[in-house]
Amino acid sequence: MAEVDSNYAVYVPPHKITQRTLDGMVHYASQTPINAVVLHVKTPRGRLLWPSKNPTAVEMGVAAGHSGLARHVARLKQDNIHTIAKLDVFADHQLAASRPDMSVIDARSGAPWTDANGLHWSNPSDSRVWAYNIALAKELAGLGFDEIQFDYVRFPSDGDLSAITYPNTEAGFSKSNYIQSFLEKASRELKPLGVLLSADIFGLTAWKTDDFGIGQVLEKMAPHLDVICPMFYPSHFPAGFLGKQSPGEFPEMIMEASMRSMQRRTDKPIRPWIQGFWYRPDQIAAQIEGIEEVSPSSWSVWSPSGNYGQSYRAMADRSGTCLTPPKFYATLAELKNEADRSIRGNSAVVNYTNFKSGYSIISLEAYQKGQRSSYTSPAAVVGTLEEGIMDHILQSRGISFKTNANPHTKRKLISDLLCSDLGKSARRMRPQPIYIDWSQGCTFSTGNIPKSRLELFAHGGREETRETSTEIEASEPINIAAISESIFGVVMEPMVIQPTMVFSR
Repeated sequence: MAEVDSNYAVYVPPHKITQRTLDGMVHYASQTPINAVVLHVKTPRGRLLWPSKNPTAVEMGVAAGHSGLARHVARLKQDNIHTIAKLDVFADHQLAASRPDMSVIDARSGAPWTDANGLHWSNPSDSRVWAYNIALAKELAGLGFDEIQFDYVRFPSDGDLSAITYPNTEAGFSKSNYIQSFLEKASRELKPLGVLLSADIFGLTAWKTDDFGIGQVLEKMAPHLDVICPMFYPSHFPAGFLGKQSPGEFPEMIMEASMRSMQRRTDKPIRPWIQGFWYRPDQIAAQIEGIEEVSPSSWSVWSPSGNYGQSYRAMADRSGTCLTPPKFYATLAELKNEADRSIRGNSAVVNYTNFKSGYSIISLEAYQKGQRSSYTSPAAVVGTLEEGIMDHILQSRGISFKTNANPHTKRKLISDLLCSDLGKSARRMRPQPIYIDWSQGCTFSTGNIPKSRLELFAHGGREETRETSTEIEASEPINIAAISESIFGVVMEPMVIQPTMVFSR
């Protein structure tokens, strides 16, 4: 079993689990206390962010077809980042919808009950639901996660609770006993795999000794957990709590008092959730200070958007650190002196870029029987361009974008430009050289390609008969269709470019 160290984590929502996001977090981990990441890999809708082999997940169609999750986990661990898989347990819309016999039932209709957010819930008292979630946790352990963090490990709390019925339970059953039994089983089965087990619990659990209707009782849950993760969000406490009409205005007090209350009832490690949304840096820092007043405990920062600019500032202000932004790729200016670069598909060049002269020639790859190509769409081929070049093209064309946006967003914008310039939809695009002089104009075209540049593209930049700066006289027309047929094995509409006086490479 892995040891419980002091971990300082940030939460990553499903849509933010990308290489770009994680690279940024690793960067800020070098400037702040952050040494752990919580990846949200099973959502309340039941969606899984990895290609699960679980028969139930496969049958429901909730497993990811393609996923870089295992690669992301390995990359984080290389940088000594503690990896935590957040698994939403009983809030599982798809499981309840697909298997009503395993769901919380609406007594009025006999159909799966719906909460205030429009979600169905699986039945927390059903051992088959337990087995499903534990099996998923085992898969995540197999992917290399250091810790499994259960969320929604409770009974429903929002919606018309009076309409709920739980199949196969007796009148007066104990919700807290079911939650306890589930955690006991999960702990027993996961412990041999060497992963830690934690659970998110309501902040009021630190203050209440009954289960207040959701089945969470600290004394029953703690023995089966390695880490307890209470959600002490100050703004979520009710008016009048600790005598304050607006508890959210006293973040340090709320955090310190809640930590003391919980520590009086358990000796298990506590890693509270810090409110990283709605708050200024000083209010986020105040929560950390409230925790540290009690003990040098771990903590995690929650922002549902996955944006942590304010939180990183709070951490930097506390330590007197000057934050530097992450750098993800080379700018165009830095690329100017790079050597020519070509990228090949299965049988032909799909991108030839001459950095010194400032142009690229790209092409989709022709279908070859028995071979699967990664370059059969405009977006895929555009994705071979350096990101610094993509930024320059978008800026030159007046397209609004964020430089730190996900590369896929930029590829989509560039792909749309390409299709617009050529007057073709992505589906009608065929393999042929597509030229863009990004030193002038940044417009995509299939005509007026200097012959010397087209030859370099065809041969992957291996022509060595002329220097880059040489001007070459054109003595005959360039038949693009013939060249494309020679390179790609596909026939294009006839297109001949008449020679001009001079072509420059």
